[in-house]
Amino acid sequence: MGQLDKQAIRRKILGTLLRHVRLSAGRSQAELAAALHVSKYRYGQYERGEGDLSLPELEHIAQLCGVPLGYFFDDEAAVEDESIDIIHEDKPRIQRKIVGALLRHARTLAGKTQQECASLLGVSARRISDYEYGERDVPVSELQLLAPHLGVTIEHFVAST
Repeated sequence: MGQLDKQAIRRKILGTLLRHVRLSAGRSQAELAAALHVSKYRYGQYERGEGDLSLPELEHIAQLCGVPLGYFFDDEAAVEDESIDIIHEDKPRIQRKIVGALLRHARTLAGKTQQECASLLGVSARRISDYEYGERDVPVSELQLLAPHLGVTIEHFVAST
């Protein structure tokens, strides 16, 4: 099975979990879409496994629905639930930069190039650079593939955000 197939499966699984969490919390798609500043259609894509959401978006959904972020990952990747107050409008941008810096640090320590990471994901090296400099959100499905390649767990990217 190719990397793109694995990513599609991961997106479908995550989408199913998102729907379950949302319904269990009694929330509507429109409500969560508004909280994430995306369209209802875009949020629907997340739940159908047709779109990638970023780690900060997933963290925000977990908080709004009252589940630990680790719920969306396997038992080994479970993380402690922390109550985070989203006070500042710049938090998603700051989180994106933190995740990017952590990605660059992990890649450098692992002795991998941006091109190697890009090849693993089937994207351009420019996209990896955009991720590392916080210019673009890193989709969760891509972080799940990159983490073991870089010798870290998904928690590596969560702990500091």
